[in-house]
Amino acid sequence: MLDNSRPTPQHRLAGVLLLVMIVASVLSGFGLSDFLWVSGFSALSALVLLWSRNRRAQRIQCFVFVAIGFTCLAFAWSHGYDGFPIKQMLTQNHLLISLLSAVSFLRLITDTRGTGRQIPRTGKKAFLQTLTGVHFFSSVINLSALIIFGDALAKKQKLDRTTATSLQRGFSLAALWSPFFAAMGTCLLYAPGTKLPDLWLLSMPLCFFGLAITWTEYRFSQSGRMDTFEGYPVNFRALLVPSLMVVCILAANSLFPDVSVLVLVSALSLIVTALVATFRESFFQAIRTVRNFSCTRLPDMYAELGLFFSTGVMATGISVLVAKTQPTLDAVGFTAGIAIALLAILLLLAVAGVHAIVSIVAASAIVMPLNPEPAVLAFIFLVTWSVGATGGPISGLNLAMQSRYGVGMLQCFTWNLRYTIGMFLGASAIILVALG
Repeated sequence: MLDNSRPTPQHRLAGVLLLVMIVASVLSGFGLSDFLWVSGFSALSALVLLWSRNRRAQRIQCFVFVAIGFTCLAFAWSHGYDGFPIKQMLTQNHLLISLLSAVSFLRLITDTRGTGRQIPRTGKKAFLQTLTGVHFFSSVINLSALIIFGDALAKKQKLDRTTATSLQRGFSLAALWSPFFAAMGTCLLYAPGTKLPDLWLLSMPLCFFGLAITWTEYRFSQSGRMDTFEGYPVNFRALLVPSLMVVCILAANSLFPDVSVLVLVSALSLIVTALVATFRESFFQAIRTVRNFSCTRLPDMYAELGLFFSTGVMATGISVLVAKTQPTLDAVGFTAGIAIALLAILLLLAVAGVHAIVSIVAASAIVMPLNPEPAVLAFIFLVTWSVGATGGPISGLNLAMQSRYGVGMLQCFTWNLRYTIGMFLGASAIILVALG
């Protein structure tokens, strides 16, 4: 296993290449299209350097996605397609990879505990504030927040149903609105034309609904042990930086409406991290901090890098094949019934173990001829990612819960079954209102 405190030269180089990829991706997003090639080749070079860190199962998964992409290209060639979309392959998901890499810098300036008055450690209020705490911190530092909270709570005793599901749902519900999640980036990319405020009008009510039913499930349950629940000592003043990031993104989006939100998030993640680090330390120390993080921590993105790069190849192949063959669908328009049926299929696939990005890539190519409402399609993809993470026993989230905290596979599924059904019904109601 690699010792991240003493990275090898090739891993340090990979970290530098990922930083170059982020900067090039941002520059290309602001109209300097020549940097698109730089971003794509930097990502590919980093992937090659980090390939040995992937487990055998991860490598097989990547090879399968690449094989699907080239198989689709072969069918397209057999139907008269005479090109080779190398640029699209290299850059199909470069914004997602850049987003994931850039937001990881926010860990440098986000402190989950902070200072000052802390929340009560036991009782209903402790449960509610632990649930919302992991939710808000996850919205910025993603899985790192769940691990910080989970490790602290697991020190006292093995995570029970109440504690485990509060962590799972608090984390996954953040995917419904946070622009720092890969889920949001994926949905905005594969539901082109989606405006973030329009998507929030659909996803935020569902997020509140998910938090509410989690609270209600244990507040009025005898097995919820709400009176003795031991919470995580969160200080919500530590949310100042995350709140600042959201405000900056909204402001930047209004100033640069034609620039992708993914580009804005990537740029601001670096800029805000550098500014806050400079304010707390000094300019030169901030530069050293960013440099050291790039060389030692960015290479930890190897699994995500392989996943998104290989699915980008798959997405390219599928899109070329669909564009060339132009399959006809026996449906007229993207109706509410079709939208709900699509959501049901994608959720079933997620529960069965199919990664959300795989089903999203395929679904996007298939339904685009129906001219779907962008925000509704993005909403369906977000729900698939969020609810599938808790409901799928072999999702990345639940695999982490199983390996790190000893929560069983069957428990991951059964403990969240009612929640999964409730979220599907809630999402279906929102779709009916949006398309009704």
